[in-house]
Amino acid sequence: MHFMGNAQHRIRYAAVTLAWLLAASSTLSACSETASLHAESPIQRCMNMSGALEAPNEGEWGYTVRFEDIDRIKAAGFDTIRLPVKWSAHAGTWGRYKIEDHLLDRTDEIINYALSQDMNVILNVHHYYDLNMEPAKHERRLESIWKQLSKHYESYPDSLIFEVLNEPHTKMTPKRTDALNKRIVHSIRQSQPHRWIILATAEWGSLTGLLQSAPPADSRVILSWHYYDPFSFTHQGAEFFEPMPPVGTHWGTKAEIAVATADFERAATFRDLHDQPLLLGEFGAFDAAPMEDRVRWTRTVRKLAEENDFGWCHWGFSSNFRAYNPEKEAWIEPIRAALLDD
Repeated sequence: MHFMGNAQHRIRYAAVTLAWLLAASSTLSACSETASLHAESPIQRCMNMSGALEAPNEGEWGYTVRFEDIDRIKAAGFDTIRLPVKWSAHAGTWGRYKIEDHLLDRTDEIINYALSQDMNVILNVHHYYDLNMEPAKHERRLESIWKQLSKHYESYPDSLIFEVLNEPHTKMTPKRTDALNKRIVHSIRQSQPHRWIILATAEWGSLTGLLQSAPPADSRVILSWHYYDPFSFTHQGAEFFEPMPPVGTHWGTKAEIAVATADFERAATFRDLHDQPLLLGEFGAFDAAPMEDRVRWTRTVRKLAEENDFGWCHWGFSSNFRAYNPEKEAWIEPIRAALLDD
């Protein structure tokens, strides 16, 4: 009797296990078929060319993009550069809001060189402060800027990627940002149905803003978010914030790593819900952070991005939060290794 009970138990267990395996196989097959229907983002490892064209005028913040810098970035193992540009400082304030030719010419030089080196280029609108403060007065201007950029770069290959707006915030609420994103995507799609377009979300592009967004259903849209948490660590000593976060803050406890891990899991869940690629468009720790902790944070965030299948873009190259020292003409080796080594 006892033997028969065990036999019945084994038969029942085997039947349940078989049913579970069949269900899991069916689910994995369905997921594979679904994933195959959508193109993957071309961006895997990216570097922000920060501090150059995002300034009111290139060079005013201490950095001017050099072609040899693009060579260095490619040789190190990056596949993409992100080019932040303050277009609002060089466009008309009424009528057609014409972009100044000299800025287009300079942007062309950088983009053309990077593309010639088989690099992807993300071109974005950066530091449009007035739009965030008075969107009703500036949304039409941003739409005009993108009509001009779209027309100007219409013949460029798909390795040139448009990013509509960096870190919308304040009065650019999630709802308002979604509506503006959709209008600009629709405008670009009239002439460029296959161009990759990156959409940042409100609340400074944070996870909070991402989770509140409602992106358009477009198979060539990449969603974007930025990660600088905890702010007290990543921005310590950053004199451009008032009050300046004090230096000497450390990072790397099990609890702190667990928070970051949970944040990335939430972002991945949102990505899967909308079935669109997700880019970690900015992350970095300010130069004043203790180097050992800065390296630990950078490596942890980079690996979390890769484990969750996000492309990533480090902020930045050689201005603040830098990975490269232009005075020594050398990579800051611990940061380079945190970004690119196992």
